[in-house]
Amino acid sequence: MHILRWLELTAFFLCTPLLLMRLVSDLNTWLMPILGAIGMVCLVLLLVDPTFKRFRLINIVEFRQHFRSSILLFIPSATLLLVVLYSIAPEHAFTLPLQHTQLWLLTLLIYPLVSVVPQEIIFRTFFFHRYKKIIPSKAWRWIASSMCFGLAHVVYANWIAVILSMFAGILFGYRYMQTRSTPIVILEHTLWGSLLFSTGIGMFFLTQ
Repeated sequence: MHILRWLELTAFFLCTPLLLMRLVSDLNTWLMPILGAIGMVCLVLLLVDPTFKRFRLINIVEFRQHFRSSILLFIPSATLLLVVLYSIAPEHAFTLPLQHTQLWLLTLLIYPLVSVVPQEIIFRTFFFHRYKKIIPSKAWRWIASSMCFGLAHVVYANWIAVILSMFAGILFGYRYMQTRSTPIVILEHTLWGSLLFSTGIGMFFLTQ
């Protein structure tokens, strides 16, 4: 059983991103539908698993406290990212909202639903539960999920997306362990993703 679960993890989280990058020529069209389909499969597997605690999908206990903690981290970190962006690529700063306002607004509107929600179901809720038996240590599951989250962004064909996503995975995984709440992590992920697309850093998260 453990061997099969390890094979599943390897195929799902390591091989799939690499195969998508190599075999799917039109990622702009197919990436979000594929992500949504995988997220739906993971959600179904969770819901049919009697050992899964479904309250994690709707848990908003101590929401204000956790949201405050997210904001206190977000503000200085976002400021630092902006300083770095202005230092290395000032020409890309705020290009989307300034030059493509309608696209920017549409992105902020649909991004949480089509991207953030499936990602958090897959890489946090599903990963932490599904692989508990083969990775009993929560800390190691945290590390593994963060690495897999970073690797998943190899489809964007640049290492900046992979590295930034790995650090994001560390943050989101930590928040999930703290809160045991998918909605709270979805909110924090949305906050950071919206920042990236608003400031110009999101250029590294576009398919080639």
